[in-house]
Amino acid sequence: MDYLGEKCPICNKVFTEDDDIVVCPDCGTPHHRECYFANGKCAHEEYHFIGRKWEKKTAEKPKYKICPVCRFPNGSNDMSCQRCGTDLRSVGAASEQEHMRNESSGEQWKDPFAAADNEELIDPIKYLGYDPDDRIGDATVREASDFVGPNTIYYLPKFKRLSEDGVRPSFNLLGFIFPSLYFANRRMWLWAAITVAIGALLEFPSDLMVILNDAPSDLPAEMLSFLSNHARKIELLADISVALNISARALCCFFSNWLYYRFTMRSIKKIKSQHRPASQIKQAGGIRPLNALLIMLIKYGAGLMLLAALFFCVEFAFTFNEVYNV
Repeated sequence: MDYLGEKCPICNKVFTEDDDIVVCPDCGTPHHRECYFANGKCAHEEYHFIGRKWEKKTAEKPKYKICPVCRFPNGSNDMSCQRCGTDLRSVGAASEQEHMRNESSGEQWKDPFAAADNEELIDPIKYLGYDPDDRIGDATVREASDFVGPNTIYYLPKFKRLSEDGVRPSFNLLGFIFPSLYFANRRMWLWAAITVAIGALLEFPSDLMVILNDAPSDLPAEMLSFLSNHARKIELLADISVALNISARALCCFFSNWLYYRFTMRSIKKIKSQHRPASQIKQAGGIRPLNALLIMLIKYGAGLMLLAALFFCVEFAFTFNEVYNV
């Protein structure tokens, strides 16, 4: 089989006539011999478990109408050039190879969409110009895009940079304003629970001051007496808690993208290690707005539990004092 024009899945370089190519006996994936032995295994080892075979991409290139004026590759059904407006009704559609054979000048035209399949041409921003088979950490661009779902235009460049540079801060506004809602919406339940617990604790002193100032008549007498006697201390604690809460939110703001990147890579790696179908990557990722509503209810529930715990502690203290005359 002719592998010219295909890419080695390990180094991502296009095969040439001078390359020493070896083919996986199980799935038929071609590799540079040096890349194959350096990797120690087939780059598409997951194909072996699901019976998938490597498919030649260069034979499946769509056809284009090349503008005779600006050389822009238009769709095969376009009547005019999308770049310069030239009438294309007399221009026939041809594949990349046919166009290159028909070039009469010394400079041959190269298809900028050569690595794209039909789905990617319909949705050109899906991979933002990245090769879908290129690697981002432990996943491909295609897998990461499938897992992220909505807003890949924001996350793919972030993930690409994080995979290359490692841990680094990047701005995430939702991570600052609604950290627990953000994590829950992205199915990161561990971090959603952590931020709910921290937020409930740090916001509790401020909530007590609001209740004491705005609705003192709704409090039991013992609770009102306790809060009034310790109002200065609670106010100081509220100020400290606000500063700590802002600091915690700032950390979420700058490291939410990195946490989501790690969560994405681990989830994809787990799905692949269990040899589950690739379609489950989409099902496992994406967003779940109902999760955000659920975590909001949990957060308010945690606040009520703290208030109830304080109430029972105060009641117990007053009862103990009355019984033992302390």
